[in-house]
Amino acid sequence: MSNIIKEFKDEYSFLSNFYKSEILYENITYPTAEHAFQAAKTLNQYERKAIAACATPGQAKRMGRQVVLRKDWEKEKTNIMYEICTIKFQNTQLRDKLIGTKLMKLFEGNTWNDVYWGVQWLQDGSCFGHNKLGNVLMDIRAGL
Repeated sequence: MSNIIKEFKDEYSFLSNFYKSEILYENITYPTAEHAFQAAKTLNQYERKAIAACATPGQAKRMGRQVVLRKDWEKEKTNIMYEICTIKFQNTQLRDKLIGTKLMKLFEGNTWNDVYWGVQWLQDGSCFGHNKLGNVLMDIRAGL
């Protein structure tokens, strides 16, 4: 199974949106892609700056659940994730690491039931979920 990455942790933690990597998105600098993504849920600049100031990506994620959602969020969220991850992987070191995953299939395996952005692995080795984040990263890699 060396042709797949099942989780974004350990040597592949750089693939995670929680990985420390400054993102300049719409004139605000965020400490991680997770901060930027959560802030993008709202058009309120005060809420965006408050998310940018969160000490951890987990705090940013929690705050992102409380913002006034932009009206087009459901339609645009995958495009926004692609845009933010594209910015993240403009960093030369991160870009080279992403390219280094070659043709490996990237799965954002998780245990917190996020089957939109990631997948849940079952005991038989199969998984279920949309893996949108994994697909976004593979698309970005293909463009590099």
